[in-house]
Formats: sequence, structure tokens, C-alpha cells
Amino acid sequence: TSLYQSPRASGLSEHIARRASFAIVPAPILISVGVLTLIFGRDHPAGRWSERHHVPATEIATEQAHRIDDDNDEKIDEKKMQATAVNVEPVTIDIAVNKRLTFKTAFEILTNPVTWLPPLAYLTTLGVELALDSQFSIVLFGLYSKSIPGFTQTTAGYYTSIFGLLNVVARPLGGYVGDLLFRPFGTRGKKLWIIFCGMVMGAGLIAGGIYIEDHNAPSDSPSLATIMGVFLLAVTFSEF
Repeated sequence: TSLYQSPRASGLSEHIARRASFAIVPAPILISVGVLTLIFGRDHPAGRWSERHHVPATEIATEQAHRIDDDNDEKIDEKKMQATAVNVEPVTIDIAVNKRLTFKTAFEILTNPVTWLPPLAYLTTLGVELALDSQFSIVLFGLYSKSIPGFTQTTAGYYTSIFGLLNVVARPLGGYVGDLLFRPFGTRGKKLWIIFCGMVMGAGLIAGGIYIEDHNAPSDSPSLATIMGVFLLAVTFSEF
């Protein structure tokens, strides 16, 4: 991209230019987000980490004779808890309560398959997008640098940047659709939406790869519009 080409035009090597490009824009953004998180972020939905037991779930658990441990492994004094108005329905509910982390609880968490579902889903969605963001410009440049006049690395980078720009629309829209499905179908609706998006994403990636492989001859180069359309579909559903 132009951010990479500028240091190269100044005489820097490819290795140094890439490192400089990362330091010029992404690194300051990451540091700024981290600082803002430290300033404005909260340790826990209840506020400070020391106040993590001052939530309705803990109060309900206390009423049901659950033992709640604080940092000193002592039972919480109910008088020290913040007054919270809670309407308790006479039904059996599953209450999530903060517990002190031990080797036993850590092992139980790590060996629970449910623990790995979110990271695996994130790996196969955001991971796909990041892989395309970082490598797809190389694919496009290799395919069209000779067949399309003026198709430079910068041009390939511009085409690839569309994948990142899609986040502005696809992420909020995907969440909105998930919320719509949650109202009539509950959690099952969201699960089916995630599975559907993953299947469309996978089908798009496979179709794009097969298309490039079948049109890789010099006399039969793949259509740029077709490639972008197929992979944009895959990336859109990965961002959903």
C-alpha cells in the first residue's frame, strides 16, 4: 500500500519499510485503545473488581444458601453488600457467581468444551478475515500484475482494503440480525445464524480457491470481478 511504498521510496529496505509501516499507524492506534481502556474501562460489570460480588446474582445466591468466597476466602457479610432491588420468581435458575480461581477450577474451565467454542468460532471468522487482509494483495498482484497494465502492489492493496472496510457495515448488521433472531427463537436462533454464516463463508472460500485454480493459465486468467465478489461474500459472512 501507499503507507508501505512511502518508506520504500525513501530508500528503506523491504524489511525496515514493513516495520516502519506498522509503527507509523497500527501501533499508535493499539496503544491509544489500551490507554483509553485503562482510563474508561471497568474491571467488572459491577464496577471495581473488589465490588464484583455486589450484583443481583450474588444476592440471589446468598439467599439460596450458596457460599460466596471473597479474596480472603471468607463468607461475604450481607450487610456490606449494596442494597439492590431484586424480584425473585419462584423458579429454578442457573446463577453465575464469581468464584476464587484455583488450580482445580482452572482445570475444570480449560477441560470444558464450552470454553473453547467462542475462541474457535473467533479463530475461524476473524482469523479468515485477517488472513485475507494480510495475504490477498499478494495473490491479486501475482495474478494481475502482468495481465492488467498498471496493476501495482498499491492497487492490489486498495482492492484488499475493501475487506477491512466491510467491518463498518457487516459487524453491526450481523449483530442486528442475531438480535432479531433471538427474539422469536432465543439462543437457538443465534446459534443457527452463526452456523449459517460459517457455512456460507466456507463455501465462498472453497469456491474462490477452485475458481482461481481452474483459471490459472496465462491464456485463461480469472476475472477480477468474480474473485472479488466471491471472496467479499465469504468475508462479509465471516464478519457477520
